[in-house]
Amino acid sequence: MSSSDAPKRSYDSVSIRPEMTVRHVVALYPACRDVFHQYGEPIDRPGLGGTPGPFGHFQPLNRFAEQHDVDLDELLQRLAQVAGVPVDRARAAAEKIHRGFLLTALAITLSLGAGWGGYLLLAIGRSHDYVSIDTAQVIAHGEAQLWGFIGLFIVGISLRTVLKDAASTQLRQRICRTALILTVISMAGGFAWSLAPQRLALLGIGSAFMLLLLSGSLWAIQWRIVRQKWQATWARAVFMSGFWLVAWAMVTIWLRLQVGGAGPSAYSHDHRTLIIKLAVFGFAMNSIYGFGQMLLPGLLRIGKPRLGAIELSFWAHNAGVTMMFAASAIPGHAVSLLAQPLGSLMVFLGAVCYAVGQRGLIGKRRTSTRLEQGHWLLDIYPPLAFSWLIISLVLLAGGSIFASLSGQPLPHAFTGAVRHALTVGFMTTLILGVGQRLLPVLEHNVLRMPGLVLPILACIGVGNLWRVATQLTTLQFPLAFSVMPISALFEWTALLLFTISVVKQIWPSKTLRSSGAVTTQTSLAELLAAFPAIEDELIQRGSAYLIRARTVPAELTIGSFATSEKEEPAELVAWINRQIGRSS
Repeated sequence: MSSSDAPKRSYDSVSIRPEMTVRHVVALYPACRDVFHQYGEPIDRPGLGGTPGPFGHFQPLNRFAEQHDVDLDELLQRLAQVAGVPVDRARAAAEKIHRGFLLTALAITLSLGAGWGGYLLLAIGRSHDYVSIDTAQVIAHGEAQLWGFIGLFIVGISLRTVLKDAASTQLRQRICRTALILTVISMAGGFAWSLAPQRLALLGIGSAFMLLLLSGSLWAIQWRIVRQKWQATWARAVFMSGFWLVAWAMVTIWLRLQVGGAGPSAYSHDHRTLIIKLAVFGFAMNSIYGFGQMLLPGLLRIGKPRLGAIELSFWAHNAGVTMMFAASAIPGHAVSLLAQPLGSLMVFLGAVCYAVGQRGLIGKRRTSTRLEQGHWLLDIYPPLAFSWLIISLVLLAGGSIFASLSGQPLPHAFTGAVRHALTVGFMTTLILGVGQRLLPVLEHNVLRMPGLVLPILACIGVGNLWRVATQLTTLQFPLAFSVMPISALFEWTALLLFTISVVKQIWPSKTLRSSGAVTTQTSLAELLAAFPAIEDELIQRGSAYLIRARTVPAELTIGSFATSEKEEPAELVAWINRQIGRSS
């Protein structure tokens, strides 16, 4: 086979990026060696046993340009010209696109979502009556949680996983950030309309139309990206999440047009239920099922999923959501009396099939305690969350059957407990657990605050159990109203601690440059970027890994590196700090 007939290597088209290391660029494009040498990179480096070492340090191009007093743009352009590929400055920003969505989602839930909900729960507890507060305030709280917290969090994660092409250029990143701002404005407009509908009727309708426009745009992006992978169940689940999101936005517009200045207090019980069904069962659960099929097996070490069960889950779930939608859309019709319980049973079947397909969400036993594997308690979050999903769906199906046979509406305490078990027990618990496991991966580091894993788990677990149990208990014992608000304190604390963990993950308070010293948890890549000369000394010390590696993962800690090199971590850390002290 001639060179012209040889298949092109997949990395031949890799663009030059400022965050790439010298070693990585030379490994991809050997012709760039001369460019680096002209700017001061040594051509002869010591290796092991008197053999020559590899060319190029594990130093990012922006750090290399800074150290060698070279204009970064000039360096990037020269390397790109020699390599025959373009310069890509957008990828680094694309890998941070999720931050604004996640932080905004957390700010909303701490204030208008869980924060406002806690205030309302306190009012209910004082009055011992669920209808003591205006329905509009409850709906405002619910929409803040659904649109603001769950919706934005899911979209933020999807922009770094399934939909990452949507932020691949600077223009697309600006569009994503603009969409985030418009979503917040629209959600705030809807919240304000809920509290003052007569004065802000046009604002309520206008904000709903904006949410529809944004939802339709997201659905179009989903279709563009997943249509090439339509045979995969996860792709269809992600697509259906967009479909139900658009349906949710359309129903929101229709309802706001119907009630106008009367506000959401004029919504009927079926209307309020319809919104919950579209948001929770349609959009959120399809998103969780789709992303979960991609992410959970690796994060939990589940192994290969049972694809047949997951495929059945997809069809059963969406058939159930369709039936539940019909039941709420045409209340009182004979069809709806059968559609609601049957739909609930189908959704329950879908959840069971999904759990079976994901092997019970119980991963294989850990063989390592390395920080890169994540805190062991994080393995408990997904099974706990799906346990609450099964419990809530059993209650929902049983309640739907009872209501259909008896002709009596379910009491508020019962429907509220089911809704809370779904939104907090299942969705919020899963977000908190997967977030602490996934965010370090997205940020290319290890979990910065592992000490918060247990308090977050305890607070969200106790809070949800307390809320569901006391809410059901109020059916027989009104005294339970008095202690029910305590659950909000637990849940809000869990969200606050999770927010602190997220902020610390994104912006660590101490970096190697600021502290001037390493620990066993310091990233090896961060060390080599800041002090490239230490790489030579580590090689002379006997590190074969630094000779053969093309890249060093950002999440690899010095402690784990020491263990793999058969060295005592504390001893290696002390040695590195002495080298740093001599060089400073």
